[in-house]
Amino acid sequence: MPGPRNNGEDLRLHSRQVKSALRRANLSDSFVVGKYSFSPYMACQHGCVYCDGRAERYYVDGDFDRDIVVRGNLPDLLGREIPRLRERGFVSIGSGISDAYQPIEAHERIMAQCAGILATQDHPVTIMTKSALALRDIDLWAQVNARSRFIFVVSLTHAADETRKVWEPGASSVDDRLEALRRFKAAGCVTGVLAMPLLPGITDTSENLKTLYARLAEIDVDFIMPGGLTLRPGRQKEYFMRHLERHRPDLVDRYHDLYREDRVSGAPRASYTAELYPRLTAHNADFRLPWLVPHRVYRNHLQVYDEVNVLLHHMVELYEARGINTRPLKAALKRYLAWLETRKAQYNRHRSWRYEDLDAELTALCRTSPRPAGDGGTTANLTAVIGNGKLAAFVSEVVLERKVLDYVTLKLEGRKDESLTGETL
Repeated sequence: MPGPRNNGEDLRLHSRQVKSALRRANLSDSFVVGKYSFSPYMACQHGCVYCDGRAERYYVDGDFDRDIVVRGNLPDLLGREIPRLRERGFVSIGSGISDAYQPIEAHERIMAQCAGILATQDHPVTIMTKSALALRDIDLWAQVNARSRFIFVVSLTHAADETRKVWEPGASSVDDRLEALRRFKAAGCVTGVLAMPLLPGITDTSENLKTLYARLAEIDVDFIMPGGLTLRPGRQKEYFMRHLERHRPDLVDRYHDLYREDRVSGAPRASYTAELYPRLTAHNADFRLPWLVPHRVYRNHLQVYDEVNVLLHHMVELYEARGINTRPLKAALKRYLAWLETRKAQYNRHRSWRYEDLDAELTALCRTSPRPAGDGGTTANLTAVIGNGKLAAFVSEVVLERKVLDYVTLKLEGRKDESLTGETL
């Protein structure tokens, strides 16, 4: 299939018909709060040197930067599947091994078609991209935002475009990505940044992070989610190290040391991670920016039971970042998930059952006060379900009064006291 050229080389486009458009999760993830997801392409012209998609586990054939799979029938399938969805949840577009707005999209226009479909529906949407090409469809995404919620998430780790040219040669420039964030923010959309993966000795430096965070704070982005680099043993690591030897030979020995354990996950030595993440959360605190998708952003756009699921997962991360013991919270979360997954399995099997009724079950649990039951136990209530009275009271305020947890101050809206303390658990 003929196509445009990428950095002076002919692309090899491979047309592939897919059987379904959407991947569906039982519950929303706690990363970008996605429940449904799709990607119109596989492999990526951006050619990011560090891309995890180069790893063997993703089964991407051919040259990762040039052999691009095009899922041309995806819009037709999406148009049929979206109206049939029974649960509220975000449609998440983008993946770790592709970018929905990579350069070929200017020619194929699959995303333009998908945006037009989603603009007629009531499902919230999240886009993750390194491309300013998303601005082409900003009017359609603004329509999505007017009907429900649209979150525009840009992946950006470089404050200087000279660095970007080396490590993300096919992606949009730093200034173009910042301009895209400004325009989506001006259109009333939620904006966020994935400041990941940060490269040791290159983009994880205090100088780069301070400059990057300052530029993003000027735009008033809603969150910045930083993260470190993983190098999976095999193709990904080998490709990256060859590039590192060419462009930063002074760092080769350091990387060999940091990634010498060759973990399946690609994670560096634990000592580096233990030093990195406190620095990253400190930058977020300095600029008063959440490092997770804020509660206020996804509230009312998920089923209530799923909102509580995401919130509790986020609370574990927020607590741990402050050095608070999370064992009681994790125990309560485990019990909540056991209850939720058991009940949800019933709803999943009966298409005539409405998920709003499962929301009503959770609401009833929150409204019921613990009291002795005739059999010597207690009547069903949230405290009995999760085994933690103080946390149950906290969740009940979220469910019944629709209060919002501020991820910067860690206070529940409307409360004067500090909501997240060891005593809360």
